[in-house]
This record gives sequence, C-alpha cells and structure tokens, in this order.
Amino acid sequence: MASHTRSKLFLCFLLLLIPVAAGAADLTGTSASPDVQQNHGAIHLFIPAAGSIHSTQVTDIINGPHGEVLVATAFGLSTYTGYWTTQHVNRTNISAGLMEDYVTALEYDASGNLWIGFGDGIQIYNGHDYTVIQDQELLKSLQIRGLQRWDDDMWVATGNSGLNRYHNGTWTWFSPYSQNGPGFFEADSMALDSATDTLFVATDHEGLWEVTTANGTAGFDKIQDTGDPFGLLGHVRRDALGGVYFFNATEVAHYDAATGFTPLIHLSDLDAGTSFISDVAGGSNGALYVATDNGMYVWENARITCHLMPFDGFGTTPRIRTVFTDADNRLWFSTPDEVGYYTGDASTEPLIAVETMTPTPPPTPVPEPLNVSQTTPSENVPQQKATSPFDGIFTALFGFSRFFYPSS
Repeated sequence: MASHTRSKLFLCFLLLLIPVAAGAADLTGTSASPDVQQNHGAIHLFIPAAGSIHSTQVTDIINGPHGEVLVATAFGLSTYTGYWTTQHVNRTNISAGLMEDYVTALEYDASGNLWIGFGDGIQIYNGHDYTVIQDQELLKSLQIRGLQRWDDDMWVATGNSGLNRYHNGTWTWFSPYSQNGPGFFEADSMALDSATDTLFVATDHEGLWEVTTANGTAGFDKIQDTGDPFGLLGHVRRDALGGVYFFNATEVAHYDAATGFTPLIHLSDLDAGTSFISDVAGGSNGALYVATDNGMYVWENARITCHLMPFDGFGTTPRIRTVFTDADNRLWFSTPDEVGYYTGDASTEPLIAVETMTPTPPPTPVPEPLNVSQTTPSENVPQQKATSPFDGIFTALFGFSRFFYPSS
C-alpha cells in the first residue's frame, strides 16, 4: 500500500465548518503538525437550493471564457461566478432556453458559441438565442455523450454511431467500422492532448483510440485492444502537462506518445474501504486528483501523498462522483449530497495555465450547418429546426455512464 505518512501531516482533516450562505458552507483547516510548513485550505460546499446549484448529479464541467465555471446537471445548466445562476427548460420556446433539463455535455467552440448536449440533440447558444440540432441526417444518434473542441472543429461523441465532426458549416459522420473510420460504435469520453495535437477516445468494450488529422482527413488508430493490459480503461481525461489519463473503477494509467502507457494507481494502493474510482482530474501543478467512494486521493511525485476526507463527521457521504480543476486552480467535486470546490494545496504559481477557451469577440452567429457527409462526403442536407422539446426519447441508462459507478 502507498505510504500515507505525508497525508497525516498534510491538510487531510479539515476542522472548522462555517455557514456562509443559503445552500453553501465553508470548511477551513490547517496542517496539524508544527514540524512542517502549514498549509491553509478551504472547501466551499453548495447544496441544491434556490440561489445555489439545482442538482448534485453533475455530468460535465467546463471553464467559461470570462472565468466562470459551467456545470451540466440532471436539472439544468448552472453557472458559478461567485454566485449561482441556473438555466432550465423552456417548453414554450426552445430557441429561447434549454430544450431539456438533463444536460449531458458542454463545450465552447472557436467563435465563443456554447454547445450544449442532451439525450436527444444539441443546442448552440450564441449569446442571444439557441440553435437546435435534432436532425438525424446530421447526427445518426441524438444521444450526446461528449463534446470536444479541436482547433476550429467540434467533435461529437454520440450514443452508438461513432463520432461526428462539425467544421465551417459542414457535418461529417465517421461511420463505425467503415473504411478508414473508427473501429467502435460508442465512445465513452474524449480528451485532447494539445502537446501532440491528438484526440484520444476511450470506449467501454471496443478499446482505446487516437485520432489524428491531416489536410482535413481524420485517421483512427487503436492503441489498446480490450485484451491488452490497458484496454479496459474505458474513460479518458486530459493531462494539462501533456498526454492523457485513462482509468476505470480499479486503476489509472497515463499515456503519452513518447513513453506510452505508465501505470499509476491501482485500487490496492488506496486505503481500506475504498471500493472504486469514480473520476480523475489532472492539476496544472502536476498533481492527479482521484475521486473515489472513500474520499479524494492526491497523487504526486509518483505516490499517493494525501487522502482528503472533507465530509467526515459532518453527516454527509465521503463518496465523490466527479472532479475537475478549473482555470483558477480550484478543485471542483460532486457527491450525492453536495457540489463544492477546494482550495489550499494547489500551487499558487502553476507550471502552466489550465486550458480555457478565449472567444473571438464579439461572438459570431452560429452558421447554419448546411452540409452532411460520411467519411466520404455525400449530399447536402439542410438543417432541421426542432419544433418540440419532446422529439426523441432520452435513454435513462445514459445518465452517469461517464462518471458514476454503482457501489459494491
């Protein structure tokens, strides 16, 4: 088992709970040992309430262009700027609000438009109104599992139809198992390695993939099959320092083009009582944060250095579902009861900035997606505007497939 000596000295047991606002709480603590430099940290907790976040079921978190943090949830799109605002479904006019409350994915494009994924389509918000995409000539599956900006393109992972790409008004569908196409039906998650300009895709049962582009042509290469040592690490997250992290419920590995796969953490390295890994996030200071059903672990310098149990003794669960590092180096997390962020042990001068999207001001109107193609372009198809938010049926099993594992 990894050494936890430092964790006993390192801001791992937070002592003071101070209410600060409706729906929020603030935890502050210091290192208990006089023999090491004291570290100051705070945990800000938010429970669903009016004026707070409206759901703890978090499906995606991204940085906004002006320092805000956007949180996709099962009950609306919440934005944090020091205080919370939440957008909900607009059933009378889906061009003026969300078409569903269950948001599955978020991403900004190169022009500053916000793409919002749902179980039955996409909305694109240009700062004024929403464009709705529910045409299955453009998206063969309307279940949106992930959105990833890559330079001027937007890549879309859908339910069981591989990947789609939007570029300059044209949609391209990369049909599963087509010639020169992806060898998978359903992507779990995507992460961009900006150091090598490569998109990585993880799947549950169809291996791990890297995507490259040249002259507008995409290439798909499998880097691990399901029978390979790391082939079942079915989730992927970006490493701010280069490469990506692949993980599943029991282990985490790092991958980069220079060194390949490097195993980092196995469930057996964690404290007794830890049953599964829920999510991971790389910090800009080089640390890796591992969310589990038994609190948060911090991995740095090739070992576990801290085990954070922020909710012990306060009547809530230590089960952490999701984790995310924002542009201000705050560590966001969600549990079944709260959403919060942690500050304190993160470097005050990160090695590199956490990637955020800088739009081209002012935001330009979303171009009408006029063309649709497969790996080889086919006929042009005009975009279909949705007339009802009830078009399509959301698959209930989709929910937390990216972030949530049932407990043992």
